[in-house]
Amino acid sequence: MHNYDGSEIPNSLYYGVVGKMVLDHVERIHPTVISQAMENRAIQILEAIRCILENDRLNDTACVQRVENLVQLFYQELGIKIERQEG
Repeated sequence: MHNYDGSEIPNSLYYGVVGKMVLDHVERIHPTVISQAMENRAIQILEAIRCILENDRLNDTACVQRVENLVQLFYQELGIKIERQEG
């Protein structure tokens, strides 16, 4: 990220400032709104997990694949990119 004068702004400082701005904004929102949003998102994730577990195309020998799908969903929903090594 670059400052208005073209100088480089360290990412950690940028993230800290943006994070503070987000927290300041969230504090002004009524707690019920945040709570309902979190609950709705949790229900969506649980529904996606249920669909994976009830997938009839995967038989019992595919249990590892089911678990892998759940792990991938978990990281996807958190917005975390993971790189796994084969083997």
